[in-house]
Order: sequence, then structure tokens, then C-alpha cells
Amino acid sequence: MKGISMKKILLVFIFSAFAFGQTYNMQIQIGVKDGVKIKDFEKAMIQHNKAHATDLGAATTYQIVNGPDAGDYIRMPKSIFVSADKIDAIFNEWENHAPVPYDKFNESMVDGRNGTVFYTLRPDLSYNPQVKSWKYLRQSKWNIRQGGQSKAESIFKMANEIRNELGSTEHFVCMVSNTGGPFNEYIFVSGHDTLSEALDQSAFFALLGELSKRMPDWESTWGQSAWNGLSQVSVHRPDLSN
Repeated sequence: MKGISMKKILLVFIFSAFAFGQTYNMQIQIGVKDGVKIKDFEKAMIQHNKAHATDLGAATTYQIVNGPDAGDYIRMPKSIFVSADKIDAIFNEWENHAPVPYDKFNESMVDGRNGTVFYTLRPDLSYNPQVKSWKYLRQSKWNIRQGGQSKAESIFKMANEIRNELGSTEHFVCMVSNTGGPFNEYIFVSGHDTLSEALDQSAFFALLGELSKRMPDWESTWGQSAWNGLSQVSVHRPDLSN
């Protein structure tokens, strides 16, 4: 993809002690308005990033490469995960930053998909989180029915127990929608060095086989708890990040 660096200077999943407190992910998904050239859009984003050239305002940009939102951009604070004691300061910096000259990155070319969305990190549903930088991210999103959270989470936890017993090398973090998006949306995010790794789901299918042995009725329980799902891959855009 145009403008993508091959260096692995990408996302770092920071699972230090603070990540096990109340921690959030703040992001906004944007697209290019009809009639706007992509090169003009990205040039304007680079200029706009000068407004984010601060410790609190620094932005990280990813681009979705497949699925219904392919081509869209996801913008997040550079730290990715934000502790509760810093979320106000970072949000205020993003919303009230000083203007920059010749800033055209506005509603004339930007199609804001959903405004700012906040997610709450769930370490208890995460597995083997890796402190490393990644080029690709795979996000699996599940919408859980109202009242179905406990059953869905019992399956997530059983799956992680099986992974642990099998010595699985899978790794991901789990986040749950907080505000600004659908209720009860669970997102599992894994990082990968290559696209082939991001697409490889052999370990996941092996897990499903073992899960069926230990919890024969899991598919029925899942069907009563979840109503929709989506998986997509994003790639880091260091040229569009601070």
C-alpha cells in the first residue's frame, strides 16, 4: 500500500502495571469524502498533524485494508491505551489544540464515521499480551446481546483457559465499548509482523475444536449471546502519525 514503511516501528501494547487499572482506548474512524483525492487528503492530514505535535496530543494513524471499511483511517493517541488519570487531559488536547496555518483537514474533505469512541481495556479477557511493536493489527469485533454478557464472557474465559493449557502462542488484548459506539461491543486486537501472520487463523480453529469437546453446547450458548461479528486488518501509517 502506498506510503507504508516496512519498518516495525509500530504499535506497542503497553501492558505495564497501569494497564490493569481503569484504562481506555480513544479512537476516531474517518474516511475521504467523495470527490476528494486521496493524495490531497493525506497531505492535509500531515499538515494537520502539526497541531498534534505535543506529548498529549500526538496521534497514531492506522488504515483499514479489508472489509466493509477498507480505506478508512483510524486515529488514536500515540500511547494507544490511556490511564484514567490522563484521559481528560489527552481528550482536551485533541479537541482544543491550537490551529495550524493552511489547515484544510476539516469537514470539507473528512467524512467522520462515528465521532470519538471510547473503549475500556479488559485485561481479564486478554491473553498473552505482547510488549512489542507491530506492523499489522487484526481486530475481531463481536456484538453481544443485552443480557448475554455473562454467557459470552464465560466462553471467552474458557477459550483462554484452553489456550493456556495448550501453550498457545496467540496473543491479543480485549476492549469493550464504553461510549460513542454500539453497546456491548467486544474487540479482540492482535498484532502481527506480516500480513500472512495476521491472516493465519489455524490456532483459532484448533481452539474451536478443543472448545467443542469441553463445552459441547457452546455454539448454542454463543448464538443466544451474540448477534453480529466482523474481522478486519489494519496497517500502521507512520507517515500519517506524529
